[in-house]
Amino acid sequence: MDHKRISKFLSLVLRHDPARIGIHLDEQGWTDSAKLIEACNGNGVPIDFPLLEEIVRSSDKQRFALNDDKSRIRANQGHSVTVDLDLEKIRPPRHLFHGTVEKYLESIREKGLKKGERHHVHLSADIDTALKVGERRGRPILLVINAQEMHEQGHEFHRSANGVWLVDHASASFIRFNVRTSVLYRPVGPEELALIEASGWSAFPPRLPDQPIFYPVTNEAYAIQIARDWNVKASGSGYVTKFHVDADFLSRYPVQVVGGREHAEHWIPAEELEEFNHHILGPITITRSYPE
Repeated sequence: MDHKRISKFLSLVLRHDPARIGIHLDEQGWTDSAKLIEACNGNGVPIDFPLLEEIVRSSDKQRFALNDDKSRIRANQGHSVTVDLDLEKIRPPRHLFHGTVEKYLESIREKGLKKGERHHVHLSADIDTALKVGERRGRPILLVINAQEMHEQGHEFHRSANGVWLVDHASASFIRFNVRTSVLYRPVGPEELALIEASGWSAFPPRLPDQPIFYPVTNEAYAIQIARDWNVKASGSGYVTKFHVDADFLSRYPVQVVGGREHAEHWIPAEELEEFNHHILGPITITRSYPE
């Protein structure tokens, strides 16, 4: 039995049906690791402790957690059985994301996102993860949730140990449908990167007086060239950042080709950068750093 099938089986018994193999979850969803292994083997799912550790470690969404001495294990979220994960209430970022498919859109427009049999609606902090979740059911469609607006109106948000955002319900009035996004890259040096980090990875810093244009680029290869060959020479290190921006807003700024075809960028006037930042969707991330 491969890792994927074992992981799905663990999700089943640790989230939904522990009685299937005769194990018990405590109030926080934990169960004894050794008893879980014994029960799995007794029900035709061969597993030992090294394999269990590997599945926990390598799970693409970090679905499971072991306690400090690894004597207990639980699912990080997604339960339909009653558990209290003791998750701290936390203020969400401006936007969160959900990946779905066409057949659910009509219901979501009418009723919003509902938790169904789970304890919460699951949301992602970044677009790539949301789309990956949506792909499991077909061609993914992105929904943008105005999470801070929800929070300001009294909705409680939690974040699980593996970074999934949880909320009881998201009504359609807080959801943006038919959002198109464009992926852009921005090569930066260490000083600009520090300012991006200070913003919570949500905004680029204002331009200096002698910098009338902010220019993100359209492809990673071009960003790598600048970060590696120019930022490193100028300041000792260079970084490639990646982010999503509202495509309709970006259409205000035509693509400018400044050399070869790959040297394509958008020119945003310095005085419009604050508005540009407001249309960034999800976190700004680092994809490359130099010197390597």
